Amino acid sequence: LILFQKGQTTTPPPFEIFFCFGEEWPDQKPKEKKLITVQVVPVVARLLLEMFSGELSWSADSIPLQISHPDLKDKMVEQFKELHQLWQNQQQLPPGQPGPA
Repeated sequence: LILFQKGQTTTPPPFEIFFCFGEEWPDQKPKEKKLITVQVVPVVARLLLEMFSGELSWSADSIPLQISHPDLKDKMVEQFKELHQLWQNQQQLPPGQPGPA
């Protein structure tokens, strides 16, 4: 992700995770031909990629993340939302104007 953000690679890093159930994998069959496959897309990875590529098209407030028992993960989600809001505010500043400390 850092190399992509710096322009040192033209292809964004993959962030999807694929699981295959009930069959050997990987093998000669493409994943689309498997009986049961699951694709997991970590929201945080997708959001970071969109932020760095300038394709962010949705608000972090719309992320429907909830954890049954509040713990450290909940705090991390809230901090990430705050970080995203700061980044959005920074993007709206006129060129040459320093951001908040």
